[in-house]
Amino acid sequence: MCGIIGVIGGKPVGHLLYQGLFAVQHRGQSSAGMITYDGNIHVTKDIGLVREVFNDEKKINKPGIVGIGHTRYSTAGMDDTESLKKNAQPEYLVNPFLAAVHNGNIYNGAELAAATKRIPRTDCDIQWLLLLMADQLYKQELNPTTITKACEHVMKKIKGSYSVLFIADSGDHPYMFAMTDPRKIRPLALGKRDGMYCLASETRVFKKINFEYVKDIPGGSVVIIDSNSIVHEQQLKKKQEFPCMFEFVYFAKPDSRINGRSIHTTREEIGRLLAREQPVNADIVIPVPESGRRYAIGFSRESGIPLDEGIMKDKMERSFIQQTQEHREKAVSEALSFLRAVLENQRVVLVDDSIVRGTNIRKIVQGIKNAGAKEVHVRIGCPPLIAPCYLGIDMRSRKEFLARDENGEIKTWDQITKEIGANSLGYISIEGLKKSIGFNVCTGCINFPQGYPPEMQQDVERLFKNDKKNGLRSYESIG
Repeated sequence: MCGIIGVIGGKPVGHLLYQGLFAVQHRGQSSAGMITYDGNIHVTKDIGLVREVFNDEKKINKPGIVGIGHTRYSTAGMDDTESLKKNAQPEYLVNPFLAAVHNGNIYNGAELAAATKRIPRTDCDIQWLLLLMADQLYKQELNPTTITKACEHVMKKIKGSYSVLFIADSGDHPYMFAMTDPRKIRPLALGKRDGMYCLASETRVFKKINFEYVKDIPGGSVVIIDSNSIVHEQQLKKKQEFPCMFEFVYFAKPDSRINGRSIHTTREEIGRLLAREQPVNADIVIPVPESGRRYAIGFSRESGIPLDEGIMKDKMERSFIQQTQEHREKAVSEALSFLRAVLENQRVVLVDDSIVRGTNIRKIVQGIKNAGAKEVHVRIGCPPLIAPCYLGIDMRSRKEFLARDENGEIKTWDQITKEIGANSLGYISIEGLKKSIGFNVCTGCINFPQGYPPEMQQDVERLFKNDKKNGLRSYESIG
């Protein structure tokens, strides 16, 4: 899961990219970068947050009327400093000039390695999109027709999820183009302003840079924008879309919309359904900040139990996407404080979006009890996560899930309740989650493998079997 943004128009785009990257910072904290192009390549990328990478005005105000940017949340490669630096995006080639940023996960990399003579420079799966596309565009006269044909060829080869942005050189007239996987698992939207266009992971980017939302890009599509701001769009494959349910549950910010659906409204509706499915006698509803807030609003309004703020958050970094378990626990312990004046002698409903590893919830339940609460009843707006995601969420091993035991068996809710120290535990159902979102979504991590798109189910079963052998996600060929 990453954040991507691209801008093209009649004036330098560096500062717009910089501002837009802040709007997708929550999607990746490993590294950040951007590249602009004016016949020369101007690139800055490094490990760290946007404000840390772009700490000099020269890194922001770059020449070029086209550019792409990226915030990375690593799902491939190692997590040491050297690897994170190496895998920072954007990634580019010079023969032909082609730059790319990617959100998603390509899981048939070994097959694709045999389909190109080019050697990947990094461990990141963006290489397969970049190298195969470069092969197709090599020595071609660039125009919308040749770019569309190249995308059609690559789309047939690639397996997995992708919303990817490219810059391609065409003399004084560069192109920016995008490609989405046929199931549209990762979001991508188009905005415009004064003859300029922007493609981004979330619609909140458009608010940040004062662009007008135009549309969500459908799955299986190619969108090509030239330096004269002429847009060429074609849907190459039309299938039922399977957007990732975790976008609605956790990753996207509440002020974004996906396929016209407000993330804020969706989370509130999940909270309402959660209150109906998992009622509890309690005195107050307390959200886990900030992830549980919209769910708690819905739960409180539906149940009639008053909402209050019993936990204060002191840091903005997201613990789930920290690179190591040690960093996750440190982020939790440093981030939260508990209000005794609110919690003491209360029966508390603690509401959050999801439980993956259990790092947060154990510490939070204990913190609430230490603050004097009589009871803590945990309610979760996502069904138990039980299987690795092969489409872009960093859940590498079945052993990382609180909902599975050390032998890989799924735990009962009572077992999990005891482990987290709560008085009771309730998750929303898969049916309730889908009803709240309002359209079909990929639910592979909570309903394995049936929740994946049909053509991927055999693939992910093979990958999961490999996980059982190695304990880690495999990127090997699945044939």
